[in-house]
Amino acid sequence: MRLSEDKVRRIAERLHDELQQRQMLDYRDPPSSKRGAGRARRVKQIYDFLVADLQKEAELDAEVEKILASYSREIKGTEYDIMFRKHKDEIARKRGIVLW
Repeated sequence: MRLSEDKVRRIAERLHDELQQRQMLDYRDPPSSKRGAGRARRVKQIYDFLVADLQKEAELDAEVEKILASYSREIKGTEYDIMFRKHKDEIARKRGIVLW
């Protein structure tokens, strides 16, 4: 994974807070719950989603690297970057993965 767990957690927290500030979250915490427990649970769900998405991309990258390593000649530099992106886009499209 390209990002550390701490960075992903901070992204999840900021995303949650931004969505809450824009009133794009609709939730009600149970009256018996601890203060902040609902936020922590929602941040954890966002975090889990982000981690799963990053893992999918890491698996995709590993598959593309495997394909490029199978070429009969060694690919370097800019050509490697172009071929990597081409293969990654093609595999993602076939699997219905949206890349940003």
